[in-house]
Amino acid sequence: MANAQVEGSTARYPKRYKRPAILLQKDSSQGDQLQNNGEAPVLQIGSISIARTMFLADCLRSRHYRRGTVTVICLGMILVAFTLKFSSRSRTQSNNVQEYKRRVAELEIQLEQALKQIPFSTTSTTPKPCRDDFKEIFEREKRYICSHVQGRLGNFMFAYASVYGMASKVNKSVVIQNDNPLLKYFRVKANVVNDLCICNTAKFVNEGRHCQFNKDLLNLNENTNYRPGWYFQSWMYFRHVAEEIRQQFKFKDNVRQKAISKIKGSSEAFVNQQRDSDHDNVTIVGVHVRNGDITKNKQLVDYGYTVASPQYFSAAMTYYRNKYNRTLFLVCSDDVTWCKENINGSDVMFMEDNSFEVDLAILAHCNHSIMSVGTFGWWASFLAGGETIYYKHPARNGSSLRKQFSKDYSDFFYPGWIGME
Repeated sequence: MANAQVEGSTARYPKRYKRPAILLQKDSSQGDQLQNNGEAPVLQIGSISIARTMFLADCLRSRHYRRGTVTVICLGMILVAFTLKFSSRSRTQSNNVQEYKRRVAELEIQLEQALKQIPFSTTSTTPKPCRDDFKEIFEREKRYICSHVQGRLGNFMFAYASVYGMASKVNKSVVIQNDNPLLKYFRVKANVVNDLCICNTAKFVNEGRHCQFNKDLLNLNENTNYRPGWYFQSWMYFRHVAEEIRQQFKFKDNVRQKAISKIKGSSEAFVNQQRDSDHDNVTIVGVHVRNGDITKNKQLVDYGYTVASPQYFSAAMTYYRNKYNRTLFLVCSDDVTWCKENINGSDVMFMEDNSFEVDLAILAHCNHSIMSVGTFGWWASFLAGGETIYYKHPARNGSSLRKQFSKDYSDFFYPGWIGME
C-alpha cells in the first residue's frame, strides 16, 4: 500500500520545488496565525483546520503555483471544509471522538498528498522556465507518460510498473526524473530527464483508489502525453507485461552480488548446523516482516495500517515445513528485535545490518516467500516468483486505508498467492 510520507506533521515536497517559507502555528491568545518565520522554508500542518484554510487561501492570493495545480488546491480546500464541518459536529458528542480522530487522520494524509502537488516558490511569483533538453521532443511527439510518486522504493516500483503497462498499451514510452531511486538499483527502460517540469503540459489522469484497478488507464489516447497520479498499486495494470517488469527489476550487479553472498553464507551455515553435506536440497523461504514504522506512527495506525501477528508467521512457516523436507527461513525486517522474540526455530536466520535494497534482493532471490504488509514485501514476493503466503488483513476493516482496496483485495494480491491470518 501507499507509504504516506508523514513524519510528525511536516509535509514533504519533491526535491525540485522549494517549500513555502511559512509556518502555521496555533496561538491560544490570538487564534490561528499565518506567519513568515524568515528561516528555512517549512510548512507545518497541525490539527487546526482554520490555519490550513488560511494557508490555501494565501496560496491562491499569492499565485505560488504552476499551471495545472488549481484543481489540487481546490481539492485541498474542500477537504479542509469537510474537516471543519465534521469537527464542529463531532466534538459535541463524546461517543464520536474516535470517529473524529480517525477521519481527521485520513483527511490529514489526503490533504498532504494534495499539497505535495503544488510547486511552491519562495523567491518569485513567476514560474521558473522549464529548460530540460527533452522538452521539445516531448511536446512534439506526444507519445510519453510521466511517472513520479512520493514514498519509498516499493511505491516507486508500483508506479513505474503500472505506468509502463499503460504506456505499452498505446505505444508510448515512460519518462522519469534522474533522481528516481529505480535508476540506482535496476535497469528500467525509461527516458530519463533532469527535470519533470516537461510533464507540466501533459494531461493529468487520476487513478481513483490507490489499490484498485482502473481499466480506463489502459485505454489512453495515442496522441496525448500523460502524467497519471498517484500510486497504482495493482498488478492488473502490468499483467500483460509482467515478465518484462521482472526483467527490468533485476538488480544491478553490486546489489545482487551482496544478496547472493548473504544467501550462500546462510545456507552453508544452516547445512553445517544440521551436520549435512547436501547444500542443494534446501528450500529457502524469504520472510519479510514490516512492523517498526507502523507501530510507532500513530497516523499510520489511525489511517488503518495493521501488522501481521506471530500466529500468522507461525502458520505460514508450518505450511512450508510440512511441504518441503528441509526449509531455511531468511527473515528481513525493520524490527529484528520483535522478530527474534516472536519467530522461532532452528531453521530461522535473521538478516541483519543490510541496506534496504540488499534486503529486497535477498528476499527476491529466495525460492518462496512469506510477506506481511506493504509494497516492499509485495515486490520481494513477485520478483522471487515462487509460492507466496500473504497476510489477509493488511488494512483494518472500516478504515480509510481499507477503502483504497477492492472488496476482496483481488486487485492488489497477485493471482495464486495464498492468504492466511
